[in-house]
Amino acid sequence: MRGQARLVAATSRSPLSTIAAEIAGLTAAAAIARVNHDPGHARLYQATADDFARNIKTWTLTTTGTSPFGSRYFIRVSKTGDPNAAITYGLGNGSITADQRSVIDAGFLELVRLGVLPASDPDIQASVKIVDDTIERTTNNGSGYYRYGTTPTESVDGYGDCFQPSGSSCTLVGKPWPTPDPVTHASNTGTGHLWPVLSSERGEYDTASHDPSGASTLLTAMRNMTSGQGLEPEQAWENPDLAASPFGTDPTLASIGFVNGQPAGSASPLTWAQASYARLALDISAGRDLETPDIVTERYVARGMPGTLPLTVTSPTAGATVTTPTVTVSGTTMPGGHVDAESVGPLGGTAGIASAKADSHGNWTLALPTSFASTTITVTATLHRSTAYVQRYVIGGPLPGTTVLSVSDPTGDDNGPGTYQYPTASDFVAGSFDVTHFAVSQDGTNVYIETALRTLVSTFGSLFGAQLLDIYVHARGAATMSTASAYPGNMNCKIASPWSERLEAQGFASPVWVDTAGDSVGTAQLVPDGPSATATLILPESKFGTVGSGWTFTVALTGQDGTHFPPTRDFTGTPGQYTFGVCASGGSSPICASSVDPNTVPKVMDTITPPGTSQATELDPTLARSYCGG
Repeated sequence: MRGQARLVAATSRSPLSTIAAEIAGLTAAAAIARVNHDPGHARLYQATADDFARNIKTWTLTTTGTSPFGSRYFIRVSKTGDPNAAITYGLGNGSITADQRSVIDAGFLELVRLGVLPASDPDIQASVKIVDDTIERTTNNGSGYYRYGTTPTESVDGYGDCFQPSGSSCTLVGKPWPTPDPVTHASNTGTGHLWPVLSSERGEYDTASHDPSGASTLLTAMRNMTSGQGLEPEQAWENPDLAASPFGTDPTLASIGFVNGQPAGSASPLTWAQASYARLALDISAGRDLETPDIVTERYVARGMPGTLPLTVTSPTAGATVTTPTVTVSGTTMPGGHVDAESVGPLGGTAGIASAKADSHGNWTLALPTSFASTTITVTATLHRSTAYVQRYVIGGPLPGTTVLSVSDPTGDDNGPGTYQYPTASDFVAGSFDVTHFAVSQDGTNVYIETALRTLVSTFGSLFGAQLLDIYVHARGAATMSTASAYPGNMNCKIASPWSERLEAQGFASPVWVDTAGDSVGTAQLVPDGPSATATLILPESKFGTVGSGWTFTVALTGQDGTHFPPTRDFTGTPGQYTFGVCASGGSSPICASSVDPNTVPKVMDTITPPGTSQATELDPTLARSYCGG
């Protein structure tokens, strides 16, 4: 369970099925630790699992639901840990944007399968009924289920062969799902269909509810929806039959033909669907769900939810800066309680652990190792069958080794030449493109290159999902140099200080480390860290070289857009939903007043300039020469 503290930090925002798996996994880890005579980790893992289990309904059970079939049920995803919040999010693949409370799926059934809640739990039963009323569909071969849905009248999955009417933006009925939409040009824009694997999961609930007839009916439907010799497809067609397109039709637009209750144009067999068919068949034969862990059922179903201990962490305060290799952690709990704590930095690896026993007044103190960037600290308390859990982070000290470069950059200059604007979509948070500090250190093994931002939050599902960071390195004595930017015909600028190697980091691809010819130099590791708002590139010093006099670094930060290549986010005259603006609407700057083509401006939101050089001048698109930085 190395790095476990990092795993649990975002649990309340995870899909419900993921939380169920974490509870079962931590309970299993606790049992393994006990067998291996490691009581500290055993208590830590189990107390963490207990906290998740106690909070599962608080995090994921709405009582203000918008479903026409009821207002109290488990939702698919709680974006902030508040299932009653009127928060909307996009369902992806060209589908709709919906209130989180309206999105119904059966992920909560994992709570039953994994032994966290009994099948007889009233909220489980109510949620099952809403699932059946909302996303179950009947075909000529039996019933099946959508991945998720909001109403009983249409599919909003957006992931499959196109059918209309639906909540998807696909336009051509029967269009194969892997191809770009002819109108929107979006990839994989289609309509979700029935997933036989979900019938297996629903059948396992029937088995746990002592309803073998219901489980057998779903197993038969799964068998009827197969292709070839019992091959389970990823999706099955639930709509009226649709004839295949005539021979010679453009294959990117042609329908392959679909039959109600038969496989759609998806993977067949889908291996985990094939396995789930066998799993349900075995469960029905045994009269119980064979994969339900007995140790989880024993703890949470047979004996009821464990009690809660009082637990406070009085020191350090959340977000405190710690510059020492260890931090003292102290607080209070019940007298005699076992306190176990674990710390882990952004690199993960083996977490530090320490244990203490509360004195007669409930006080306890222990020490944990710290890391650069930030350190996440998980503290648990255990006394008999009652547990408690607290988690917080502290900001770490300097980078490992010797710092050889440390440069600050003003806040609030994340506007290029002074006029650039962020996209208008709520995905883009103020400060996400504002470089505040740049540092380089080395410890004889690695070189650490850290870029600090004003804000670093998860964007599009990645902590470094908004940014595209390029660092141009002039290594002393390098034979070949260049002033070209990463994407010369796209970034519209050059580098003032010639460089010999370029590093690039973004959230959806491995870091780039290339020479002036574009050939790979080596492998770098990117470590983004939210609490400290830093992104650190780690490179082997033996390959990168020992940084010293004569080395220079040029930093250029812009937006990343993974929908095209080059991956730089586009600029428009004024900001669009997902494009940077050269100027705000009605801007009076000379840059705005001139007829600047937004396709020709330097695509850099922030850079660190040499002393005496203005960023506004460096990035000015009206000048004959435009630089990306230093």
